[in-house]
Formats: sequence, structure tokens, C-alpha cells
Amino acid sequence: MWKWIKTSGIWPMAGALMAASLLAGCASTVTSQVTAFRQPGWNDAPPRTYAFERTAAQQNDLERQTYEAWTSDQLAAHGFTTAPRASARYLVRLDYSTATRLVQVRQPVYPDPYLGPGPWGPWRSPWGPWGPWGPQYVDTNVQVPFYAYHVDIDEAATGKRVYQVTAQTQGGDGSLAAVMPYLIRSAFANFPAPNAQPVLVELPVDPSVKPAPK
Repeated sequence: MWKWIKTSGIWPMAGALMAASLLAGCASTVTSQVTAFRQPGWNDAPPRTYAFERTAAQQNDLERQTYEAWTSDQLAAHGFTTAPRASARYLVRLDYSTATRLVQVRQPVYPDPYLGPGPWGPWRSPWGPWGPWGPQYVDTNVQVPFYAYHVDIDEAATGKRVYQVTAQTQGGDGSLAAVMPYLIRSAFANFPAPNAQPVLVELPVDPSVKPAPK
């Protein structure tokens, strides 16, 4: 169930509206669905030191390092600082993915307006090419890119998970790198977010900062 919240940059709305706006072409905003879960009683009280947790295969992944740097920017805005793994209070793990999904879109269909002989000719009408009734609409399945960004925050000493958040969006031209700045900012827009209360976060597109979705 959606919680209706309005804070800085957070606008809950129906998921169908998000799909429609992204399918419409170049959008002026990027809307992400964000859901967080937190350990009961946990808050982000100091010390707020952390280190990123990676597998051996991820150590030299330049794409991951870029997304970690953007994640660090958001954590720093909330008072978190990086530390050596041995002394960090938290371990932060991030994951991300892209896929293609079928989305149903309602589109207009204009019937062939044969009207027969008349003062306007056999193919014309004073109401326009589809007569006085307007266009018909049909539901069409189209393939739409879908993106997800996920963060886990664990206590380093115990391995206990204290917070996790997922941000998801769809549309654009299929470029994960173009969407990730908005997903990451959305994930931390209301940090630490209430437990299990999904919201939609709407951010303005800013092509001057990092690549923006088309």
C-alpha cells in the first residue's frame, strides 16, 4: 500500500503514471519507486563509518567503482564517512541490474474514413479524417527498459543487516549509466526511510551534471 508523503522531491503517485510519462518521450523528470526496510530500533546515530563490501570479481570493476563513488556522495550528505574495513562500523553492499519488460500502453487508432459520395468527396468529412466520433483506442504491449539499484547496510561486527533500500524505474533508452545517478539519489532522498513504506521519488533531469535519460 502506498503511503502518501510529500517531502523534498517525494511525490507518491500511481505506477501507471510513471510508465506513461517515461514512454511519452524525452521527460523533464525521472520517477523512481523506492522501498526501504530497517531493523526495528535502528537509527543512523554516530559513528557512521563504513566500507564497501565486494567479491573478488568486483574489485577491479570500473563501473561498480563509479556507482560506489556516487553512493558515497549520498552517504556523505547524511554524515557517513569511509573507513578501512577493519575499523568500519558498517559494511555497504550495492547491486544493480537492467532488464526489459512488456508494458501495456493505450494508443489511438484512426479508422479508414470511407464516407461514400457526397459534397466533400468520397474520402473527406467536415469532422476530420475519422468522422465525428474521434479515434479509437487499443492496448498495445511494448518493450520498456527496467532498472533497479539496491543497497544493504550491515553491522560489520555482527553481520546483522540494519537497513536495505531498493530504487526502481523504467523507460529511457536502455542506458543504465544514464539512469543510475537518479536511482542513487532517489534511494537516499528520505534516508533513513520508514520501514516498508514505498514511495515514488521524482527528480528533475539535470543533463549538466551526469548523463541523463532520453
